[in-house]
Amino acid sequence: MAEDIILIGGGQHSGVVLYNMKEQGKYNAVGVLDSNPAKVGTEVHGKPVLGTYDAETLQKIRKKYKTNRFFIAFGAMKYRKAAYDFMVSQGWEAVNIIHPNAVVSPTAKIGKGVLIESGCLITPSPVIGDNVVVNTGSQVNHDNVVENHVYIASGVILSGGVTIGENTLLDDGVIVTLGHRVGKNSLVGAGSVVTKDIPDGVICYGNPACVIRENDKI
Repeated sequence: MAEDIILIGGGQHSGVVLYNMKEQGKYNAVGVLDSNPAKVGTEVHGKPVLGTYDAETLQKIRKKYKTNRFFIAFGAMKYRKAAYDFMVSQGWEAVNIIHPNAVVSPTAKIGKGVLIESGCLITPSPVIGDNVVVNTGSQVNHDNVVENHVYIASGVILSGGVTIGENTLLDDGVIVTLGHRVGKNSLVGAGSVVTKDIPDGVICYGNPACVIRENDKI
């Protein structure tokens, strides 16, 4: 029997989360909490918006549905970390959603609140932190370290021994070559090829990827 959980966020990304959740067959979303009060009482992707994710509402939800499990179901990097940390501070526990078509090595160390979508490949011995998204068809290869709150978009390839710093976004089709590090709070633009280390707090893109400016979106 599927375990009841709550989704945080009622935008487009929540539909992706619900699809992967249905395919996994392990969890059932009883509803959604969203930061926008105007959405309360409506439905998103067939799920009711039960309230906002404030402390009082969370208490009521826990009592009514007998669950303290949640999943961050929005993609906005500016808010994902804060929302995740708030939920954990209120005594809620994140679950992992892994599509059954993803190939995940048994030696991979995976944190909490992680989404791994269809067609992904997780090879031996990477470490994937909490609240990480690995989008459709991406690869996290051997001995990678993907820190907390990282968003890996579709078709990304992380070669061996790569480190991705906390709260960083790798856009569609990014390649990070062997042994390089992308710093925390950074953004790597779509289609970029990272051939040298990228510092913290920057936006970069290109082939090879070059720093364009500081990341003021965090």
